[in-house]
Amino acid sequence: MAKLQRDAVVAAALDLLNQVGVDGLTTRSVAERPGATPRAV
Repeated sequence: MAKLQRDAVVAAALDLLNQVGVDGLTTRSVAERPGATPRAV
């Protein structure tokens, strides 16, 4: 299993924030972008 990188999570969160807005941003959606689980994030 690869180590989850903070930069990947931050980039995913910012990308999603731009796409869906603050009301659509979830831990699960952020975690799925870099291939992680919500628990890992």
